[in-house]
Amino acid sequence: MLILLRVILYSTALLILLMALCITLSTNNESTDLPKWQLTNDDIQRAKNILHANQQSPEQIIILKLTERDINIASSYLLNLYTATQSQVKLNTDYLFFQLRFALPNHYFSRYIDVQFQLHAPRDQAPEIKNLKIGKITISDLYAGLLIEKAIQHTQLNQYLSLFSENLKEIHIGSDQLQIKYQLSTQVSAKIQSLLIPNIDEVALNQYQETLNKALLKHDAGWRLSLSSILQPLFQLALQRSTAANAIEENRLVIFIANRYVNNYSGSGIKNKKSKAIPYYAATLYKRNDMAQHFMWSATLSASGSSHLAYSVGIEKELGDAKGGSGFSFIDLAADRAGVIFGEYATASPEQALKIQQKMAHISNYQAFMPDIRDLPENLSIQAFEAQYQSIDSPQFQNVINDINQRISSAQIYQ
Repeated sequence: MLILLRVILYSTALLILLMALCITLSTNNESTDLPKWQLTNDDIQRAKNILHANQQSPEQIIILKLTERDINIASSYLLNLYTATQSQVKLNTDYLFFQLRFALPNHYFSRYIDVQFQLHAPRDQAPEIKNLKIGKITISDLYAGLLIEKAIQHTQLNQYLSLFSENLKEIHIGSDQLQIKYQLSTQVSAKIQSLLIPNIDEVALNQYQETLNKALLKHDAGWRLSLSSILQPLFQLALQRSTAANAIEENRLVIFIANRYVNNYSGSGIKNKKSKAIPYYAATLYKRNDMAQHFMWSATLSASGSSHLAYSVGIEKELGDAKGGSGFSFIDLAADRAGVIFGEYATASPEQALKIQQKMAHISNYQAFMPDIRDLPENLSIQAFEAQYQSIDSPQFQNVINDINQRISSAQIYQ
């Protein structure tokens, strides 16, 4: 009996040791040389065109010819719809080389999992995975494909990739171009599109829209429309409708409806009982409608699970403005950041979702969720930006970002 107990204890200790060794070898917290793809608005549209290529012509054979940059834009956009990921794909004759870095939850001490592999697709042969490495662990080619397949099965990408691969007719990888040939039925096409947009409860959507309509009808046209006048009644309804089981989805609906109106997207045009369109009022924060637009757009992307993408796009837009536009604006960037944090907080957990509903339902003004950032620098040309801050990786730039984060975290709803 004593011998058996020792064997069990030794076996358990060995298993724990092996698991600790695997975690150590497969994860790390060191910096990486992988690019942080900062997608511009044009890049995002290009990614959507690639991923939704069949949307305008279901049933037809689609042939995509993609450059290395096209592949990286599309993969970065798709991955960051689901999780914060750094990625790089390189084109080689007959194979693609993938390097991926996945961020683990905070309780893993900010560690990352680094994965790299080659996807070989010689002509007239089935694609296969080779040279798979997870951290410092090298996986035999015999098991590499099976391991990648099993890993994907436990992610939200599984349905998308499964539907696409089942309808793939041909793939050719050259040194400078990837050619993909596929054909999707209307039914399969609809399923794939649904995986790339949030699910929306139409009944709930109508209730929230009606609540927004009533708030707008009460608005005095002689005054600016505060963003808080939109969000407060919507969150009051969310509080009435929510339990721990659905609070996160209700908050996503609130943010979706508010963003659709604030950024005046298609579908935000609304009618009253006499079928007259309700006048559109530009929502504002600190008397600026651009600040409200930045906030809501970023909150929407963040609430859908794409915080990293929202922040990256915000940075890229400001750098683009600095090179030839209105100039780099830390005010716009701060509004983006405030929206990202708001979207994250509102959907982080059922408890936090309910908590933010309670607070947003009783706010007195927008300062409860948006700190005053009007003293931050803006209208900076690229020369002025580089002279003062060098780059977005400099300590000077990070000091401003830290100040922005501190102001946001001090807002009433986060206390």
